[in-house]
Amino acid sequence: MTTAKRQGGARRLVQRLGELAYELTPQVFAVASFILGAVMLLSAVTPAFSGRLQALDRIAAPLLIDLSHFAASVTGFLLLLVSAGLWRRRRGAYYAALFGLMLGAVFSLMKGLDWEEAAELTLAAALLLPCRAAFNRRSRLGEPLRPGWLLMLAAAVVAMLWLGFFAYRDTAYTDELWWTFLTDSQASGFLRAGAVLAILTLAVTVRSLLTAPGARSHGPAGPADIERARVALAEADTATPEASLALLGDKALLFSPSGRSFIAYRVRGRRWIAMGEVAGLKAERLELLWAFAELADSYGGAPVFYSVGEGMLADLATLGLAVRKVGEAAVIDAEHFSTEGKGKQNLRTAVNRAEREGTTFEVLPAGAALAQEAELRAVSDAWLDHHNGSEKAFSLGRFDIDYLKRSPIAVARHGGQIVAFANLLVGARGEEVMIDLMRHTPDGPHGVMDYLFTRTAQWARAEGFLRLDLGMAPLSGLEDRRLAPVFARVGALVFEEGGAVYGFQGLRSYKGKFGPAWRPKFIAASTSTPLALALLDVALLTSGGWLGLLGLKK
Repeated sequence: MTTAKRQGGARRLVQRLGELAYELTPQVFAVASFILGAVMLLSAVTPAFSGRLQALDRIAAPLLIDLSHFAASVTGFLLLLVSAGLWRRRRGAYYAALFGLMLGAVFSLMKGLDWEEAAELTLAAALLLPCRAAFNRRSRLGEPLRPGWLLMLAAAVVAMLWLGFFAYRDTAYTDELWWTFLTDSQASGFLRAGAVLAILTLAVTVRSLLTAPGARSHGPAGPADIERARVALAEADTATPEASLALLGDKALLFSPSGRSFIAYRVRGRRWIAMGEVAGLKAERLELLWAFAELADSYGGAPVFYSVGEGMLADLATLGLAVRKVGEAAVIDAEHFSTEGKGKQNLRTAVNRAEREGTTFEVLPAGAALAQEAELRAVSDAWLDHHNGSEKAFSLGRFDIDYLKRSPIAVARHGGQIVAFANLLVGARGEEVMIDLMRHTPDGPHGVMDYLFTRTAQWARAEGFLRLDLGMAPLSGLEDRRLAPVFARVGALVFEEGGAVYGFQGLRSYKGKFGPAWRPKFIAASTSTPLALALLDVALLTSGGWLGLLGLKK
Protein backbone atom coordinates (compact mmCIF):
# COMPACT_ATOMS: atom_id res chain seq x y z
CA MET A 1 0.00 0.00 0.00
CA THR A 2 1.40 3.38 -1.01
CA THR A 3 1.82 6.30 1.37
CA ALA A 4 -0.84 8.28 -0.54
CA LYS A 5 -3.38 5.46 -0.14
CA ARG A 6 -2.63 5.14 3.58
CA GLN A 7 -3.05 8.88 4.05
CA GLY A 8 -6.30 8.82 2.04
CA GLY A 9 -7.62 5.96 4.17
CA ALA A 10 -6.64 7.79 7.37
CA ARG A 11 -8.41 10.93 6.19
CA ARG A 12 -11.58 8.98 5.38
CA LEU A 13 -11.46 7.31 8.80
CA VAL A 14 -11.02 10.65 10.55
CA GLN A 15 -13.86 12.10 8.47
CA ARG A 16 -16.18 9.21 9.35
CA LEU A 17 -15.31 9.50 13.04
CA GLY A 18 -15.93 13.23 12.86
CA GLU A 19 -19.32 12.66 11.24
CA LEU A 20 -20.19 10.13 13.94
CA ALA A 21 -19.17 12.57 16.68
CA TYR A 22 -21.28 15.26 15.02
CA GLU A 23 -24.26 12.91 14.91
CA LEU A 24 -23.90 12.41 18.67
CA THR A 25 -23.82 16.16 19.34
CA PRO A 26 -27.53 16.41 20.31
CA GLN A 27 -27.23 13.56 22.80
CA VAL A 28 -24.05 15.02 24.33
CA PHE A 29 -25.65 18.43 24.84
CA ALA A 30 -28.86 16.84 26.11
CA VAL A 31 -26.91 15.12 28.87
CA ALA A 32 -24.93 18.31 29.57
CA SER A 33 -28.12 20.38 29.73
CA PHE A 34 -29.74 17.96 32.16
CA ILE A 35 -26.68 17.85 34.40
CA LEU A 36 -26.29 21.64 34.43
CA GLY A 37 -30.00 22.08 35.14
CA ALA A 38 -29.75 19.66 38.06
CA VAL A 39 -26.65 21.50 39.34
CA MET A 40 -28.55 24.79 39.22
CA LEU A 41 -31.45 23.30 41.19
CA LEU A 42 -29.17 21.85 43.84
CA SER A 43 -27.15 25.07 44.00
CA ALA A 44 -30.31 27.09 44.46
CA VAL A 45 -31.36 25.14 47.59
CA THR A 46 -28.03 25.11 49.37
CA PRO A 47 -26.73 28.11 51.36
CA ALA A 48 -24.43 30.44 49.44
CA PHE A 49 -20.92 31.33 50.64
CA SER A 50 -21.45 33.94 53.33
CA GLY A 51 -18.54 36.14 52.17
CA ARG A 52 -19.82 36.31 48.59
CA LEU A 53 -23.38 36.90 49.76
CA GLN A 54 -22.29 39.78 52.01
CA ALA A 55 -20.34 41.36 49.16
CA LEU A 56 -23.37 41.04 46.88
CA ASP A 57 -25.63 42.45 49.58
CA ARG A 58 -23.62 45.71 49.51
CA ILE A 59 -24.41 46.34 45.82
CA ALA A 60 -27.86 44.73 45.33
CA ALA A 61 -31.18 44.84 47.15
CA PRO A 62 -32.31 41.71 49.02
CA LEU A 63 -35.42 41.52 46.81
CA LEU A 64 -33.28 41.39 43.64
CA ILE A 65 -31.07 38.68 45.12
CA ASP A 66 -34.06 36.62 46.17
CA LEU A 67 -35.73 37.01 42.78
CA SER A 68 -32.48 35.94 41.09
CA HIS A 69 -32.40 32.91 43.38
CA PHE A 70 -35.95 32.01 42.31
CA ALA A 71 -35.21 32.68 38.63
CA ALA A 72 -32.10 30.48 38.78
CA SER A 73 -34.25 27.61 40.05
CA VAL A 74 -36.79 28.05 37.25
CA THR A 75 -33.97 28.31 34.67
CA GLY A 76 -32.49 25.06 35.96
CA PHE A 77 -35.90 23.45 35.59
CA LEU A 78 -36.09 24.81 32.02
CA LEU A 79 -32.74 23.17 31.19
CA LEU A 80 -34.07 19.87 32.51
CA LEU A 81 -37.09 20.17 30.24
CA VAL A 82 -35.27 21.19 27.06
CA SER A 83 -32.74 18.38 27.45
CA ALA A 84 -35.40 15.99 26.10
CA GLY A 85 -35.84 18.22 23.04
CA LEU A 86 -32.07 18.41 22.53
CA TRP A 87 -31.90 14.61 22.56
CA ARG A 88 -34.55 14.57 19.83
CA ARG A 89 -32.72 17.22 17.73
CA ARG A 90 -35.43 19.87 18.04
CA ARG A 91 -34.50 23.31 16.71
CA GLY A 92 -36.66 24.99 19.33
CA ALA A 93 -34.87 23.11 22.10
CA TYR A 94 -31.55 24.30 20.71
CA TYR A 95 -32.56 27.96 20.98
CA ALA A 96 -34.24 27.44 24.35
CA ALA A 97 -31.10 25.76 25.70
CA LEU A 98 -28.89 28.61 24.48
CA PHE A 99 -31.20 31.12 26.11
CA GLY A 100 -31.40 29.10 29.33
CA LEU A 101 -27.64 28.62 29.60
CA MET A 102 -26.85 32.30 29.15
CA LEU A 103 -29.67 33.39 31.42
CA GLY A 104 -28.61 30.84 34.00
CA ALA A 105 -25.07 32.26 34.01
CA VAL A 106 -26.44 35.73 34.79
CA PHE A 107 -28.72 34.49 37.60
CA SER A 108 -25.92 32.38 39.08
CA LEU A 109 -23.88 35.55 39.57
CA MET A 110 -26.80 37.61 40.83
CA LYS A 111 -27.99 35.08 43.42
CA GLY A 112 -24.65 34.64 45.17
CA LEU A 113 -21.65 35.45 42.93
CA ASP A 114 -21.43 31.78 41.96
CA TRP A 115 -18.86 32.40 39.23
CA GLU A 116 -17.86 28.72 38.88
CA GLU A 117 -21.40 27.76 37.94
CA ALA A 118 -21.71 30.78 35.67
CA ALA A 119 -18.49 29.79 33.88
CA GLU A 120 -19.74 26.24 33.29
CA LEU A 121 -23.01 27.51 31.84
CA THR A 122 -21.24 30.04 29.63
CA LEU A 123 -18.81 27.41 28.33
CA ALA A 124 -21.69 25.05 27.51
CA ALA A 125 -23.46 27.86 25.61
CA ALA A 126 -20.28 28.67 23.68
CA LEU A 127 -19.82 25.03 22.67
CA LEU A 128 -23.50 24.64 21.72
CA LEU A 129 -23.64 27.81 19.61
CA PRO A 130 -21.86 26.50 16.46
CA CYS A 131 -23.80 23.21 16.44
CA ARG A 132 -27.05 24.62 15.09
CA ALA A 133 -27.08 22.31 12.03
CA ALA A 134 -27.15 19.19 14.22
CA PHE A 135 -30.63 20.15 15.45
CA ASN A 136 -32.51 19.58 12.22
CA ARG A 137 -35.98 18.57 13.37
CA ARG A 138 -38.92 20.92 13.37
CA SER A 139 -39.97 22.06 16.81
CA ARG A 140 -43.26 20.86 18.24
CA LEU A 141 -44.70 23.30 20.75
CA GLY A 142 -45.42 21.68 24.05
CA GLU A 143 -44.16 18.23 23.05
CA PRO A 144 -44.88 15.83 25.93
CA LEU A 145 -42.02 14.12 27.70
CA ARG A 146 -41.52 10.38 27.51
CA PRO A 147 -41.85 8.35 30.73
CA GLY A 148 -38.07 8.02 31.09
CA TRP A 149 -37.54 11.78 30.96
CA LEU A 150 -40.46 12.32 33.34
CA LEU A 151 -38.85 10.01 35.87
CA MET A 152 -35.51 11.81 35.61
CA LEU A 153 -37.20 15.21 35.90
CA ALA A 154 -39.16 14.12 38.96
CA ALA A 155 -36.02 12.58 40.50
CA ALA A 156 -34.09 15.84 40.07
CA VAL A 157 -36.86 17.93 41.67
CA VAL A 158 -37.32 15.44 44.53
CA ALA A 159 -33.55 15.48 45.14
CA MET A 160 -33.67 19.28 45.23
CA LEU A 161 -36.48 19.28 47.78
CA TRP A 162 -34.82 16.66 49.96
CA LEU A 163 -31.50 18.51 49.94
CA GLY A 164 -33.22 21.82 50.69
CA PHE A 165 -35.11 20.48 53.70
CA PHE A 166 -31.91 18.82 54.90
CA ALA A 167 -29.86 22.01 54.49
CA TYR A 168 -32.47 24.09 56.38
CA ARG A 169 -33.54 21.43 58.86
CA ASP A 170 -32.95 23.78 61.81
CA THR A 171 -35.20 26.47 60.35
CA ALA A 172 -38.54 27.13 62.02
CA TYR A 173 -41.05 27.04 59.18
CA THR A 174 -43.77 29.67 59.63
CA ASP A 175 -46.25 31.41 57.36
CA GLU A 176 -44.13 34.57 57.40
CA LEU A 177 -41.22 32.67 55.89
CA TRP A 178 -43.01 32.52 52.52
CA TRP A 179 -42.90 36.33 52.23
CA THR A 180 -39.47 37.02 53.76
CA PHE A 181 -36.91 38.66 51.47
CA LEU A 182 -33.68 38.66 53.50
CA THR A 183 -30.21 37.61 52.42
CA ASP A 184 -29.68 35.93 55.78
CA SER A 185 -32.84 33.85 55.42
CA GLN A 186 -32.25 31.79 52.30
CA ALA A 187 -34.76 29.17 53.47
CA SER A 188 -37.60 31.40 52.29
CA GLY A 189 -36.22 31.38 48.74
CA PHE A 190 -35.93 27.60 48.82
CA LEU A 191 -39.57 27.24 49.95
CA ARG A 192 -40.93 29.41 47.17
CA ALA A 193 -38.78 27.81 44.46
CA GLY A 194 -39.48 24.29 45.72
CA ALA A 195 -43.23 24.82 45.77
CA VAL A 196 -43.33 26.29 42.27
CA LEU A 197 -41.08 23.59 40.79
CA ALA A 198 -43.12 20.82 42.42
CA ILE A 199 -46.28 22.26 40.86
CA LEU A 200 -44.57 22.62 37.47
CA THR A 201 -43.33 19.03 37.63
CA LEU A 202 -46.82 17.76 38.41
CA ALA A 203 -48.31 19.82 35.58
CA VAL A 204 -45.72 18.60 33.06
CA THR A 205 -46.24 14.99 34.17
CA VAL A 206 -50.04 15.09 33.94
CA ARG A 207 -49.95 16.81 30.56
CA SER A 208 -47.36 14.40 29.17
CA LEU A 209 -49.25 11.33 30.31
CA LEU A 210 -52.59 12.55 28.95
CA THR A 211 -51.35 13.95 25.65
CA ALA A 212 -51.48 11.97 22.42
CA PRO A 213 -48.68 13.48 20.29
CA GLY A 214 -49.83 13.92 16.71
CA ALA A 215 -53.41 12.69 17.27
CA ARG A 216 -55.04 15.92 16.12
CA SER A 217 -52.97 16.31 12.97
CA HIS A 218 -53.20 12.62 12.06
CA GLY A 219 -56.88 11.91 12.30
CA PRO A 220 -59.08 9.77 10.06
CA ALA A 221 -58.38 9.93 6.33
CA GLY A 222 -60.67 11.95 4.09
CA PRO A 223 -62.55 10.69 1.01
CA ALA A 224 -59.65 11.55 -1.33
CA ASP A 225 -57.14 9.45 0.64
CA ILE A 226 -59.62 6.58 1.00
CA GLU A 227 -60.08 6.53 -2.76
CA ARG A 228 -56.31 6.67 -3.18
CA ALA A 229 -56.02 3.63 -0.87
CA ARG A 230 -58.69 1.78 -2.87
CA VAL A 231 -56.72 2.30 -6.06
CA ALA A 232 -53.51 1.14 -4.34
CA LEU A 233 -55.29 -2.03 -3.17
CA ALA A 234 -56.53 -2.75 -6.66
CA GLU A 235 -52.96 -2.57 -7.99
CA ALA A 236 -51.21 -4.17 -4.99
CA ASP A 237 -48.88 -7.13 -5.29
CA THR A 238 -48.92 -7.66 -1.52
CA ALA A 239 -51.96 -6.95 0.63
CA THR A 240 -53.81 -9.08 3.15
CA PRO A 241 -57.62 -8.93 3.10
CA GLU A 242 -57.40 -6.94 6.35
CA ALA A 243 -55.86 -4.08 4.39
CA SER A 244 -59.36 -3.22 3.16
CA LEU A 245 -60.17 -2.06 6.71
CA ALA A 246 -58.36 1.12 5.68
CA LEU A 247 -61.49 1.96 3.66
CA LEU A 248 -63.55 2.22 6.88
CA GLY A 249 -62.50 5.86 7.18
CA ASP A 250 -61.59 5.60 10.88
CA LYS A 251 -57.82 5.52 10.39
CA ALA A 252 -55.09 7.83 9.18
CA LEU A 253 -53.17 6.71 6.09
CA LEU A 254 -49.46 7.07 5.37
CA PHE A 255 -48.58 6.62 1.71
CA SER A 256 -45.27 5.81 0.08
CA PRO A 257 -43.79 8.49 -2.22
CA SER A 258 -45.27 6.68 -5.23
CA GLY A 259 -48.70 6.54 -3.59
CA ARG A 260 -48.97 2.84 -4.42
CA SER A 261 -48.39 1.54 -0.88
CA PHE A 262 -49.83 2.64 2.46
CA ILE A 263 -50.06 1.99 6.18
CA ALA A 264 -53.37 2.48 8.04
CA TYR A 265 -52.98 3.60 11.65
CA ARG A 266 -54.46 5.40 14.65
CA VAL A 267 -52.76 7.47 17.35
CA ARG A 268 -53.70 6.67 20.93
CA GLY A 269 -51.68 8.16 23.76
CA ARG A 270 -48.01 7.82 22.93
CA ARG A 271 -48.55 4.87 20.61
CA TRP A 272 -49.00 5.05 16.85
CA ILE A 273 -50.77 1.78 16.07
CA ALA A 274 -50.67 0.41 12.53
CA MET A 275 -53.51 -1.98 11.71
CA GLY A 276 -52.30 -4.99 9.77
CA GLU A 277 -49.48 -5.13 7.28
CA VAL A 278 -48.22 -2.71 4.66
CA ALA A 279 -50.43 -2.87 1.56
CA GLY A 280 -49.17 -2.15 -1.93
CA LEU A 281 -45.83 -2.97 -3.49
CA LYS A 282 -43.54 -5.38 -1.68
CA ALA A 283 -40.48 -3.45 -2.89
CA GLU A 284 -41.70 -0.37 -0.96
CA ARG A 285 -42.58 -2.17 2.27
CA LEU A 286 -39.41 -1.79 4.32
CA GLU A 287 -38.91 1.85 3.38
CA LEU A 288 -42.52 2.65 4.32
CA LEU A 289 -42.10 0.87 7.66
CA TRP A 290 -39.08 3.06 8.39
CA ALA A 291 -41.00 6.16 7.32
CA PHE A 292 -43.85 5.30 9.71
CA ALA A 293 -41.48 4.61 12.61
CA GLU A 294 -39.63 7.86 11.98
CA LEU A 295 -42.88 9.83 11.72
CA ALA A 296 -44.08 8.48 15.06
CA ASP A 297 -40.69 9.19 16.61
CA SER A 298 -40.71 12.77 15.28
CA TYR A 299 -43.83 13.40 17.37
CA GLY A 300 -42.41 11.71 20.44
CA GLY A 301 -44.58 8.65 19.86
CA ALA A 302 -43.77 4.96 19.52
CA PRO A 303 -44.71 2.81 16.50
CA VAL A 304 -46.80 -0.32 17.09
CA PHE A 305 -47.75 -2.88 14.43
CA TYR A 306 -50.79 -5.00 15.24
CA SER A 307 -52.08 -8.17 13.55
CA VAL A 308 -49.04 -8.81 11.38
CA GLY A 309 -48.12 -12.19 9.99
CA GLU A 310 -44.96 -14.22 9.81
CA GLY A 311 -43.99 -12.70 6.47
CA MET A 312 -43.31 -9.31 8.06
CA LEU A 313 -41.23 -10.48 11.02
CA ALA A 314 -37.89 -10.06 9.24
CA ASP A 315 -38.65 -6.43 8.37
CA LEU A 316 -39.90 -5.70 11.89
CA ALA A 317 -36.73 -7.22 13.31
CA THR A 318 -34.75 -4.92 11.01
CA LEU A 319 -36.51 -2.00 12.69
CA GLY A 320 -35.35 -3.38 16.06
CA LEU A 321 -38.87 -4.06 17.34
CA ALA A 322 -39.93 -6.59 19.95
CA VAL A 323 -42.52 -9.10 18.75
CA ARG A 324 -45.13 -11.10 20.66
CA LYS A 325 -47.85 -13.45 19.48
CA VAL A 326 -51.38 -12.16 20.12
CA GLY A 327 -53.56 -14.84 18.61
CA GLU A 328 -54.21 -17.06 15.64
CA ALA A 329 -56.27 -16.60 12.48
CA ALA A 330 -58.45 -19.48 11.29
CA VAL A 331 -57.61 -19.95 7.60
CA ILE A 332 -59.45 -22.52 5.48
CA ASP A 333 -57.70 -24.14 2.54
CA ALA A 334 -60.43 -23.19 0.07
CA GLU A 335 -59.00 -25.31 -2.76
CA HIS A 336 -59.50 -28.51 -0.77
CA PHE A 337 -62.44 -27.54 1.45
CA SER A 338 -65.11 -30.21 1.67
CA THR A 339 -67.97 -31.14 3.94
CA GLU A 340 -67.25 -34.85 3.46
CA GLY A 341 -65.83 -36.95 6.27
CA LYS A 342 -66.73 -37.75 9.86
CA GLY A 343 -65.32 -34.49 11.23
CA LYS A 344 -67.65 -32.40 9.04
CA GLN A 345 -70.89 -34.11 10.01
CA ASN A 346 -72.15 -31.01 11.85
CA LEU A 347 -71.56 -28.83 8.79
CA ARG A 348 -73.41 -31.23 6.49
CA THR A 349 -76.29 -31.33 8.94
CA ALA A 350 -76.45 -27.53 9.16
CA VAL A 351 -76.47 -27.13 5.36
CA ASN A 352 -79.06 -29.84 4.77
CA ARG A 353 -81.39 -28.57 7.51
CA ALA A 354 -81.12 -24.94 6.38
CA GLU A 355 -81.90 -25.72 2.75
CA ARG A 356 -84.65 -28.15 3.70
CA GLU A 357 -86.28 -25.27 5.61
CA GLY A 358 -85.99 -22.98 2.60
CA THR A 359 -82.78 -21.06 3.32
CA THR A 360 -80.81 -19.96 0.28
CA PHE A 361 -77.31 -18.55 -0.22
CA GLU A 362 -75.86 -16.00 -2.61
CA VAL A 363 -72.95 -13.59 -2.82
CA LEU A 364 -73.90 -10.03 -3.75
CA PRO A 365 -71.23 -8.37 -5.91
CA ALA A 366 -69.43 -5.23 -4.80
CA GLY A 367 -71.79 -2.27 -5.04
CA ALA A 368 -74.97 -4.30 -4.52
CA ALA A 369 -75.19 -3.42 -0.81
CA LEU A 370 -76.76 -0.05 -1.65
CA ALA A 371 -79.88 -1.66 -3.07
CA GLN A 372 -80.14 -4.01 -0.06
CA GLU A 373 -79.33 -1.41 2.61
CA ALA A 374 -82.70 -1.53 4.38
CA GLU A 375 -82.66 -5.32 4.79
CA LEU A 376 -79.00 -5.43 5.80
CA ARG A 377 -79.46 -2.66 8.34
CA ALA A 378 -82.49 -4.40 9.87
CA VAL A 379 -80.41 -7.56 10.40
CA SER A 380 -77.51 -5.57 11.85
CA ASP A 381 -79.72 -3.56 14.24
CA ALA A 382 -81.47 -6.70 15.46
CA TRP A 383 -78.13 -8.40 16.10
CA LEU A 384 -76.77 -5.39 18.03
CA ASP A 385 -79.93 -5.08 20.14
CA HIS A 386 -79.86 -8.78 20.97
CA HIS A 387 -76.24 -8.60 22.11
CA ASN A 388 -76.57 -5.21 23.84
CA GLY A 389 -73.54 -4.28 21.81
CA SER A 390 -72.12 -1.34 19.92
CA GLU A 391 -70.31 -1.14 16.62
CA LYS A 392 -66.63 -1.98 16.61
CA ALA A 393 -63.91 -0.17 14.70
CA PHE A 394 -60.20 -0.21 13.86
CA SER A 395 -59.51 -3.99 13.67
CA LEU A 396 -63.08 -4.95 12.71
CA GLY A 397 -65.60 -3.70 10.21
CA ARG A 398 -68.81 -1.92 11.18
CA PHE A 399 -72.15 -1.36 9.52
CA ASP A 400 -71.40 1.54 7.21
CA ILE A 401 -73.03 1.29 3.81
CA ASP A 402 -70.23 3.29 2.14
CA TYR A 403 -67.80 0.70 3.48
CA LEU A 404 -69.94 -2.37 2.79
CA LYS A 405 -70.66 -1.40 -0.81
CA ARG A 406 -66.95 -1.73 -1.65
CA SER A 407 -66.87 -5.52 -1.16
CA PRO A 408 -68.91 -8.64 -1.99
CA ILE A 409 -71.45 -9.68 0.64
CA ALA A 410 -72.45 -13.27 1.41
CA VAL A 411 -76.12 -13.42 2.40
CA ALA A 412 -78.47 -16.13 3.63
CA ARG A 413 -82.17 -15.65 2.87
CA HIS A 414 -85.15 -17.31 4.52
CA GLY A 415 -88.59 -16.76 3.10
CA GLY A 416 -87.06 -14.28 0.67
CA GLN A 417 -85.69 -12.06 3.47
CA ILE A 418 -82.04 -11.66 4.44
CA VAL A 419 -81.48 -13.31 7.83
CA ALA A 420 -77.68 -13.36 7.89
CA PHE A 421 -74.82 -11.72 6.04
CA ALA A 422 -71.06 -11.22 6.06
CA ASN A 423 -68.99 -8.85 3.97
CA LEU A 424 -65.95 -10.40 2.25
CA LEU A 425 -62.58 -8.66 2.02
CA VAL A 426 -60.38 -9.70 -0.89
CA GLY A 427 -56.59 -9.75 -0.70
CA ALA A 428 -53.98 -8.99 -3.36
CA ARG A 429 -54.12 -10.96 -6.63
CA GLY A 430 -57.40 -12.56 -5.57
CA GLU A 431 -55.66 -15.34 -3.66
CA GLU A 432 -57.37 -14.92 -0.30
CA VAL A 433 -60.73 -13.72 0.94
CA MET A 434 -61.67 -12.88 4.53
CA ILE A 435 -64.96 -12.76 6.41
CA ASP A 436 -65.23 -9.39 8.16
CA LEU A 437 -68.53 -8.09 9.55
CA MET A 438 -70.92 -10.93 10.52
CA ARG A 439 -74.55 -10.37 11.48
CA HIS A 440 -77.68 -12.52 11.78
CA THR A 441 -81.18 -12.10 13.15
CA PRO A 442 -81.68 -13.62 16.63
CA ASP A 443 -84.89 -15.39 15.52
CA GLY A 444 -83.43 -16.71 12.27
CA PRO A 445 -83.09 -20.41 11.36
CA HIS A 446 -81.02 -22.52 13.72
CA GLY A 447 -77.43 -22.92 12.55
CA VAL A 448 -77.71 -20.20 9.91
CA MET A 449 -74.13 -18.97 10.49
CA ASP A 450 -72.76 -22.50 10.05
CA TYR A 451 -74.67 -22.60 6.78
CA LEU A 452 -73.41 -19.16 5.72
CA PHE A 453 -69.76 -19.97 6.48
CA THR A 454 -69.89 -23.37 4.80
CA ARG A 455 -71.45 -22.03 1.63
CA THR A 456 -68.98 -19.11 1.63
CA ALA A 457 -66.07 -21.55 1.76
CA GLN A 458 -67.56 -23.48 -1.15
CA TRP A 459 -68.10 -20.23 -3.07
CA ALA A 460 -64.45 -19.25 -2.44
CA ARG A 461 -63.32 -22.60 -3.87
CA ALA A 462 -65.54 -22.16 -6.94
CA GLU A 463 -64.25 -18.63 -7.51
CA GLY A 464 -60.62 -19.78 -7.48
CA PHE A 465 -59.56 -18.35 -4.11
CA LEU A 466 -56.81 -20.29 -2.38
CA ARG A 467 -57.78 -19.44 1.20
CA LEU A 468 -60.72 -18.22 3.27
CA ASP A 469 -59.80 -16.35 6.46
CA LEU A 470 -62.43 -16.66 9.19
CA GLY A 471 -60.73 -14.01 11.33
CA MET A 472 -58.56 -14.10 14.41
CA ALA A 473 -59.11 -15.89 17.69
CA PRO A 474 -57.49 -13.43 20.15
CA LEU A 475 -54.89 -14.84 22.57
CA SER A 476 -55.17 -18.28 20.98
CA GLY A 477 -51.95 -20.29 20.82
CA LEU A 478 -50.13 -18.48 23.64
CA GLU A 479 -48.04 -20.75 25.86
CA ASP A 480 -48.33 -20.83 29.65
CA ARG A 481 -44.88 -22.26 30.28
CA ARG A 482 -42.34 -21.37 32.92
CA LEU A 483 -39.87 -19.95 30.40
CA ALA A 484 -42.50 -18.18 28.29
CA PRO A 485 -42.64 -14.34 28.42
CA VAL A 486 -44.95 -12.86 31.05
CA PHE A 487 -47.02 -11.34 28.22
CA ALA A 488 -47.70 -14.82 26.80
CA ARG A 489 -48.41 -16.42 30.18
CA VAL A 490 -50.93 -13.74 31.18
CA GLY A 491 -52.54 -13.92 27.74
CA ALA A 492 -52.86 -17.70 28.02
CA LEU A 493 -54.46 -17.29 31.46
CA VAL A 494 -57.02 -14.81 30.12
CA PHE A 495 -57.74 -17.10 27.15
CA GLU A 496 -58.33 -20.12 29.36
CA GLU A 497 -60.11 -18.52 32.32
CA GLY A 498 -61.82 -15.48 30.79
CA GLY A 499 -64.42 -17.40 28.83
CA ALA A 500 -67.31 -16.07 30.89
CA VAL A 501 -66.41 -12.49 29.98
CA TYR A 502 -64.76 -12.62 26.57
CA GLY A 503 -65.49 -16.07 25.15
CA PHE A 504 -62.07 -16.47 23.53
CA GLN A 505 -62.06 -20.26 23.85
CA GLY A 506 -65.60 -20.52 22.50
CA LEU A 507 -64.65 -18.41 19.49
CA ARG A 508 -61.69 -20.63 18.70
CA SER A 509 -63.77 -23.79 19.11
CA TYR A 510 -66.46 -22.46 16.78
CA LYS A 511 -64.01 -21.60 14.02
CA GLY A 512 -62.17 -24.85 14.59
CA LYS A 513 -65.07 -27.00 13.35
CA PHE A 514 -64.47 -25.74 9.81
CA GLY A 515 -61.08 -27.48 9.82
CA PRO A 516 -58.84 -24.41 9.39
CA ALA A 517 -55.10 -24.08 9.67
CA TRP A 518 -54.17 -21.70 12.47
CA ARG A 519 -51.99 -18.83 11.27
CA PRO A 520 -50.13 -16.91 14.04
CA LYS A 521 -50.68 -13.18 14.41
CA PHE A 522 -48.25 -10.82 16.15
CA ILE A 523 -47.89 -7.40 17.70
CA ALA A 524 -44.59 -5.54 17.38
CA ALA A 525 -43.32 -2.41 19.11
CA SER A 526 -40.10 -0.80 20.29
CA THR A 527 -38.44 -2.45 23.27
CA SER A 528 -39.31 0.57 25.44
CA THR A 529 -43.05 0.14 24.77
CA PRO A 530 -45.00 -2.14 27.14
CA LEU A 531 -46.66 -4.56 24.74
CA ALA A 532 -49.49 -5.26 27.19
CA LEU A 533 -50.42 -1.57 27.18
CA ALA A 534 -50.13 -1.45 23.39
CA LEU A 535 -52.55 -4.40 23.15
CA LEU A 536 -54.90 -2.63 25.58
CA ASP A 537 -54.82 0.42 23.30
CA VAL A 538 -55.80 -1.81 20.36
CA ALA A 539 -58.71 -3.19 22.38
CA LEU A 540 -59.84 0.33 23.31
CA LEU A 541 -59.64 1.50 19.70
CA THR A 542 -61.62 -1.53 18.54
CA SER A 543 -64.26 -1.22 21.26
CA GLY A 544 -64.60 2.56 21.12
CA GLY A 545 -63.20 3.28 24.60
CA TRP A 546 -63.52 1.89 28.10
CA LEU A 547 -67.32 1.67 28.08
CA GLY A 548 -67.25 -0.46 24.96
CA LEU A 549 -64.43 -2.64 26.25
CA LEU A 550 -66.30 -3.31 29.49
CA GLY A 551 -69.56 -3.98 27.67
CA LEU A 552 -71.28 -0.88 29.08
CA LYS A 553 -71.67 1.01 25.81
CA LYS A 554 -74.69 0.30 23.67
